[in-house]
Amino acid sequence: MIQPQIDMLLQYFGREVDELVRAKEEYFAQTGGEVHADDRCYEQRMQAFFNWFLFDRRQADGSTPIERFLREKGGELSGKDKDVMLGFTNTRLGLYEYRGTRGFFSRPKEGQVRVRDVVTGDSFNVTERRQMHGLDIGDWFESRLIPLDKTYHFSTSFTYHPPEVYPAIRSEIKRRKKKGTMDVRRFVFELERMALQHERFRNVSIQAIYNFQTPFLSKKTRTPEVQQGG
Repeated sequence: MIQPQIDMLLQYFGREVDELVRAKEEYFAQTGGEVHADDRCYEQRMQAFFNWFLFDRRQADGSTPIERFLREKGGELSGKDKDVMLGFTNTRLGLYEYRGTRGFFSRPKEGQVRVRDVVTGDSFNVTERRQMHGLDIGDWFESRLIPLDKTYHFSTSFTYHPPEVYPAIRSEIKRRKKKGTMDVRRFVFELERMALQHERFRNVSIQAIYNFQTPFLSKKTRTPEVQQGG
């Protein structure tokens, strides 16, 4: 449903080659390195980059590409296209738990699935008419929710994390929330980096890669927290 509008944006901004190159360098520096066409995760990573570039990245004038597009071309859009584009200005990037059609007090409507934000605990009903192949109840994945027609839709990028690292991720979320340092976007980028390393270093234990104390391929160890005297 949203792919035609994303394609419209990419066609509009694709002419700004130098800006796209700079953006790619910024994004992949934060998420573990550039991907190549022979990487199994290439398509997913490029979709994640395009989402970030169009919806999140601030340009020289302080606006995101989607904000600039609406300012420059919004008056020419059909009602449907404009509704989707406005949804793009309020996307919600996060780590979600798949709940399927389950619900304690109420179930999602037909054509919807429910997800729970792992960081905040908030639940969302997402309109998704495709079968979510390969997802089981309780699986965690990174995605971006787009508000549209009083519901949410998934964007075009998903990153999945193996169940055996959920306890480590959960503990790190709890630690950061307690310290008041929980930045969801930064955290998601860290998880992107770990997922890419897991893809590329299959001979390394997954616990060594999903290690928030001593990040894999980094000599930096998290500084122990200093006890404050009373």
